[in-house]
Amino acid sequence: MMLVEKKVFEIENFTFECGATIPLKMGYETYGTLNESKDNAILVAHFFSATSHAAGKYNEIDVVSGWWNGLIGPGKAVDTNKYFVICSDNICNIQPDDPMVTTTGPASINPKTNKPYGMSFPATSFKDIANAEKALIDSMGIKKLKAVMGPSAGGMISFQWAVNYPEMVERCIGVITNVQNPIITSFSVLQHAMRAIELDANFNNGDYYGKEQPIEGLALAGQMMTVGAFTPEFFEKMYPRDSKEDEPFINVNNKSSYERTLYETSINGAKLRDANSWLYTCKTTMNQDIARGFESLDEALKRISAKVLMIPCKQDLLQCHRFNRITVDRINELGGYAELYEIESEKGHMGGVLDTHLFADKVREFLDK
Repeated sequence: MMLVEKKVFEIENFTFECGATIPLKMGYETYGTLNESKDNAILVAHFFSATSHAAGKYNEIDVVSGWWNGLIGPGKAVDTNKYFVICSDNICNIQPDDPMVTTTGPASINPKTNKPYGMSFPATSFKDIANAEKALIDSMGIKKLKAVMGPSAGGMISFQWAVNYPEMVERCIGVITNVQNPIITSFSVLQHAMRAIELDANFNNGDYYGKEQPIEGLALAGQMMTVGAFTPEFFEKMYPRDSKEDEPFINVNNKSSYERTLYETSINGAKLRDANSWLYTCKTTMNQDIARGFESLDEALKRISAKVLMIPCKQDLLQCHRFNRITVDRINELGGYAELYEIESEKGHMGGVLDTHLFADKVREFLDK
């Protein structure tokens, strides 16, 4: 088992796309060894609710490995015997209280007030996250990346890299993602998740630190994300109904067993997360559009000199797989190079994280080209 350690990178003055400048801290992990010519590096960007712990374990006794452990490691598709892999904690990571996460976000202390930023934290974009990662990469003396890759939000960040730093990116691999966040995802999940948090009586416009946390609203937001992230078949198996239970038929307030299970799971998850950071990450995802700053989406796509691989899941309810075909075709029509590799998974959106065996060989082949 690959053992890893968390490191911390600091930027004294980081300027956001919105114009605000603050000090920034970010945790990161590396796997493999950077070669002498520093040309074997791969950057992995994490998804909405993940951290920089993409692979390996911190200790041999750890129960859980990094979230893309099936893909990254010695002899695996992203072979750490060949590549030096980097993954960092996003700005506004939703788990700021996790001792293995280092992030700057709404829960961080504003040095000007000595209080948490709360809703005064700067508006954040995936371009900001890419820029922070760029500072980390620069500090290592790396001039070119063999690939930038990631699932979901991590894929969106990867495309920001390909557009904003085309001279640095040889390959871009986007898994269960899109170059523009689908409007339907904003309407069906993200917008409602934000509203669930805002309507919690304890939210108090983000000023809840040191007080009662908006756990119920955050738990409901988590439920919405979970329901969108998997398929109907998955839920029938993982949350089966009990046709013999009587309680839900006696009183409308009584919950079915499958309702209780999801509720309890969501409450426990909410206790590990920060509502403001979740809200900010929702808005960042909603706003994602690589065409921002250009005359059109075509103009943005023309900037991509990297070879592109998009890996959608046909059962994905959050990131429409059909949009990937449109993007791949358009990159090729504009003179670039792009491939599409579709997978099918009962886990839907999360198939891009949990079912790496479905696309590991394709990733290996693409990196070796």
